[in-house]
Amino acid sequence: MNSLLWELCDGSRTFSEICEVMNEVFHENIAPVMQRTAAAIGLFQSNNLALMLEEPLNERWRVGPGKTPDHQTLSVPPEDHGYDCRPLDGEAP
Repeated sequence: MNSLLWELCDGSRTFSEICEVMNEVFHENIAPVMQRTAAAIGLFQSNNLALMLEEPLNERWRVGPGKTPDHQTLSVPPEDHGYDCRPLDGEAP
């Protein structure tokens, strides 16, 4: 459930829209959907993994792969690392 919730929390949906999808997929396993979804998002927030906004994200910052924070230095991965780091279709480059 949390994996799907994580994917849905990409800044393109409202809380209500996220709850609708979660309810359609998990039915009674997520009931009551609003309370359980809010609790799970709250855990994301408390671990500094998510931020709730009052307005749409509107591509104010990138949410795709490949952006390293200014205070971090990452080494270049080997050619054969096997991870797909390409932005998704429609995702900001």
